[in-house]
Amino acid sequence: MSSCGTYTGAGAYTGSSLGAILGSAIGGISSGPRGSDIGTIVGMAGGAIVGGAIGNAADKARQSDYDKYRKARAARKQQQQTDVPAESGFDATNSGDDRIYDFNGSDYTGNYSAGQAVTNLPSSSSVENIASGYTYAPSIVVRNARFVDDNQDNALSRGELGKLIFEVYNEGSETLYDIQPSVVEVTGNKHIVISPSIHVEQIAPHQGIRYTALVKADNRLRDGTARFCVSVLHGNEAISKVTEFTIRTRK
Repeated sequence: MSSCGTYTGAGAYTGSSLGAILGSAIGGISSGPRGSDIGTIVGMAGGAIVGGAIGNAADKARQSDYDKYRKARAARKQQQQTDVPAESGFDATNSGDDRIYDFNGSDYTGNYSAGQAVTNLPSSSSVENIASGYTYAPSIVVRNARFVDDNQDNALSRGELGKLIFEVYNEGSETLYDIQPSVVEVTGNKHIVISPSIHVEQIAPHQGIRYTALVKADNRLRDGTARFCVSVLHGNEAISKVTEFTIRTRK
């Protein structure tokens, strides 16, 4: 229900317009449905998962800056190997993604949403055709879904970055394997890009994760509305209820 990859050729405009790398992130939830995110990453995600670079043109323009950053980063880590105590958590192997999602920031701890969530069974939702090959899984529950636009003016504007934040819980009595949170824009708006989905290896009974998908509007976005559908897939067989947001778009 979501795709990832790098655009080239025809996608060069999109890449140069957005000029960014979009990634999704997963945080663990502790102590109930409104619990706080813990400092470990659940499933197959190691820190903030980086999506594919959007646009070959943007990749080339960014390469020089990246080379400079890599050299400076290597020098900094070499210095830190000497200065940082072993128990600090510093990763001297240069693996993983150093960017950290601030799960304690206002985007996550507040109640703001640019639109009201509406939840339906898959067969009654805007992704009815896509979900027709799946059975409904009542044990997978989406909670506390919110759409947070960057300037919080209740709309997604040209060039703006938004977040779709929601919690995924396993309310069944058995561990669920191969879980994939999914966010799709169903009106076919070509000027909105959503970060690639992440597969979660497993969620234990009565446990959950907090998922963040990034939503980026390019500089040709028009006035109107966009509709985002949030759901969770269980392998290739089952799907949760679908939570939908209708969000205003502006030039």
